Parts: sequence; structure tokens; C-alpha cells
Amino acid sequence: MSPSSLLPCSRRRFVRRGSTAARAALLLSALAAVLVAGCSDADEPDRSGSDEGKATVSAPTGASFPPNPPAAAGCAGKTLDHRDIRHPDLGPVRVFLVRRPASEQPAGCVAAVTGSGRALAPVEVDANWTMEGALRFAAPATDSTRNVFVTYNPGRYDGVLVLVPTADGFADIGWKSADDYYSGGRFAFYYARPVGPGEDGEYAIVHSIKGCDPSCAEGATSKVILRWDGRDYLPTG
Repeated sequence: MSPSSLLPCSRRRFVRRGSTAARAALLLSALAAVLVAGCSDADEPDRSGSDEGKATVSAPTGASFPPNPPAAAGCAGKTLDHRDIRHPDLGPVRVFLVRRPASEQPAGCVAAVTGSGRALAPVEVDANWTMEGALRFAAPATDSTRNVFVTYNPGRYDGVLVLVPTADGFADIGWKSADDYYSGGRFAFYYARPVGPGEDGEYAIVHSIKGCDPSCAEGATSKVILRWDGRDYLPTG
């Protein structure tokens, strides 16, 4: 083997020496060696890095979302924040948190639009804008259940709003009354906070319950941990 054939493929150079015929013969010999043996493994990129075998989570792609909810969302106002999620039935969806004008009630609104531009039914929620972070996403906004978690504060305690995916969008929050957008419902928990996600990849909700014995001002506060059972958040333990 000639000395030049021992050089790395990326740096191989052919030495000019002897006659034109000799140089041509040397060139043909080197090309044949490359075709048969190829470049050494040292020229291949290293594929044994620390990320090998690790699962990766990619953001929704292939969708073009507006910067603000469309008029059809029924959620006009100032967009505070948004998150792009992958809905199990509708694909890429952008969820918006909106502060309504001061003249409108309730003060907050959660809107969503699909990657095809279809507006989903909005979620009304009360918020007191004098409180810091009165309407914000949990961090992260979703867990392994694919539910979306929003924290709201109507003026004293935080609450947790859970957007549960359905075939048509998100499940009805189930507020206790048509005029009450803060004290609780099927998927709204006032005086509560999300905890986690845990080892199972899911959030738990710590729900505080204020007693009124002997009075609401003097009553003790108990805490209940709620976990997802596939349909609802139910007490554990």
C-alpha cells in the first residue's frame, strides 16, 4: 500500500512524481482502493451520543395559527398567553388566555383554535387583574393525560381549570351556576393548585376546603388530593 493511501479520506492528496503515466496509474490505484474499502469509520459521525435511545417530544407541526383568537371564538380582548398542544382527536390546537375589556364579564376567557382554523367553544372564567398571574398556564401546561391546566385567581385564592379533550374540543367545565365562573365545577377547582407532574407523568390537584364551624372565618381548612381516573378528578386515600 502506498504512503498516500494511509492518509484520511478527507485529507488524501496525491503526490506529483514521475511521468504523467505514473501519476495516472497512482490515481487509478487510489480510486480503486477507495471504492473497495471506502473511507475509514473515523470519518463517520459519532452516533453513540448521550441522547441515543431517549424519547423526544416534538411540538405540533404542520399548522399555521393566528396570533390572537378569531372572532368566531367569542373571546375578544387582550391575549395574555398561548400554548400549542396536540389534541388527541383534533391534532394541533392553540389555546389562548384572554383578558376581556373592563366593561365585559366575566373578566377572563380561554379560547382555542384548531390547525385548520376552526374555533372551539370558549371557556368563561373570572379573574381579578389586581392579582399577579390572575390567569396563567401551569408549567408544563399539559401532562400525560393530555389535559390542559390553567390557574386562575378571582381575588383571594387560586383555582385550577382543567381542559379535558373530547371529540369536538374540550369538555364542559360544569360551573356550579350560570353566573358563577370561579367557585367550582366538574373541571374547575377553586382554592386549589396543580402538583407535579409525578412519576406517572400526571398532575394531581390539591384542593383546599374551608370549614365553617363555628364560623367560616374560624373554621379549619382541610386538604384533599384529587387524581385523574380517566373521566374525573376524584379524591384519593
